[in-house]
Amino acid sequence: MIDTINFKLNNVSKYPLTRTQYEATTRTGETHVFIDEDTGETVENTKIRAILHHDSDSLIPLSKRSKLFIASSHYSVSYFYNITSDFISFDLSIPKYMYGTNIVQFIKYFSQDSNTTFDALNDFVKSFTHKHFLDVIDPLDIELTRLDLCYNQFFNSKFDSLKYLNEQKELLKKFARNTKNDYRSYDTSLVYITKRYSFKIYHKGTEFQKNDRRQLMLKNPTGHDINELQEISDKILRYEVTFRKAQIDYLFEQNNLHVQYVSFLKNERSRKSMRQLNRQFYDRSIEFCEQSKHYVFSPIAQHEAINSQTVTFDRTIFACMFNYFWETVTKYQLKQRMSVYDVLQKASQLNLKRDEATSEDFRRKLSFNLPMVVALATLSQYESLDSLRKSGLFTKSTFYRYKKQLATLGIDSESRLIDMPPPTLDYVDYKHYFGRHHLR
Repeated sequence: MIDTINFKLNNVSKYPLTRTQYEATTRTGETHVFIDEDTGETVENTKIRAILHHDSDSLIPLSKRSKLFIASSHYSVSYFYNITSDFISFDLSIPKYMYGTNIVQFIKYFSQDSNTTFDALNDFVKSFTHKHFLDVIDPLDIELTRLDLCYNQFFNSKFDSLKYLNEQKELLKKFARNTKNDYRSYDTSLVYITKRYSFKIYHKGTEFQKNDRRQLMLKNPTGHDINELQEISDKILRYEVTFRKAQIDYLFEQNNLHVQYVSFLKNERSRKSMRQLNRQFYDRSIEFCEQSKHYVFSPIAQHEAINSQTVTFDRTIFACMFNYFWETVTKYQLKQRMSVYDVLQKASQLNLKRDEATSEDFRRKLSFNLPMVVALATLSQYESLDSLRKSGLFTKSTFYRYKKQLATLGIDSESRLIDMPPPTLDYVDYKHYFGRHHLR
């Protein structure tokens, strides 16, 4: 459910042991710094940027990029230490960190709801800070900057998963064509990118073969059966939504979560009263609502939240992300196409309701031209409804009238599956293959 997390440890200077821990370099390591002879300025980017003091020939690093190597995995955690700005940023895939592969998901076995997943995330962050920092860290200094939610959908075969993906690509065009956002389609993946978030669906087996399989063949301390992982991943389509901070801000605003910190915004009367009683606090509160937030893993007082643009990353915010993710995934689920017999049966049932109705308006809405509806339903077995619209066989008004009737019967742009049952959105197949990893 949760894959990549990016978070920062702010105010590193508060933690002397941790600061020394992450500033240290290995004795066998080397840092090459190229400087201009006249100015002494760095002329090429290096792993560690530094100030060179000419009187003592000493180097003081300004930033550092490195990795934490995990003994129980082939995986390593990337981090960036900005010494000038006093923070360390960590970027990692939680399931790869824990299991060596994200075919195994970061979920709880008995429940995968929003609250359970949020609690698991909180526990992981606490465990990570305890394990990788030498000081006791104030959770107020742990700031979330990105979170990826994901789901592995299982099919009966690799063929079925890739066939389903090819049909989904047509939906991507439909959803993205009227926007300025970037969408791309590849052989085994599709990607939709906005300024706030990105969404992708890809064939997990192809991605595993290119990346994790090679790494596991070099180092496999968890003892995964690599061929089994390949066989299982070939049956998987993976959905991922990357929530950048701008998208979390957007969801925070859209769901009116400001009122947790600025209660007078609940109605116009209280807004007006606060504007008159304390205009300075009112203006500062409005500014708080309009600006980007810092999301931390700690409760925070109202005045501190407003003054520092900092809010608690709590289960309410996570629930907004969780719901948005599943709404996006659901939007790309395909339905099975109806046979001509099914169309006739359903249309006849609706026409029967029409004949029994007393309302003239209701009777008019349920009037179906059976020959035309059946013809369109039959054509839709070979071409998408959008392709039929572009074919020129019908006038625009006629097409949309019959498209509405088809939708009433349950036939729409998502009705694209012919010879496979629609896959489920649950964890039954996942538990069959990987449940043992969650019951240890």
